[in-house]
Amino acid sequence: MGVSRLDVFYRRLLLTKLFIGGWGKPEDLKRIFEFRKIVGDREKCKALVSEDYPVHIDKVPVYRS
Repeated sequence: MGVSRLDVFYRRLLLTKLFIGGWGKPEDLKRIFEFRKIVGDREKCKALVSEDYPVHIDKVPVYRS
């Protein structure tokens, strides 16, 4: 059985000491998971931004032949 990509990624995080101080307080983690539920639901996420919020798309398309 091979090594999973998740294991490799997790080990790299440990080696870089990204989470050396821990994952944070339990209250903060709870807030993150609650926010994730809201953002994951498209209808609830739409309610976070008003319909008349200005959106500017300034990307110039590049066409290749």
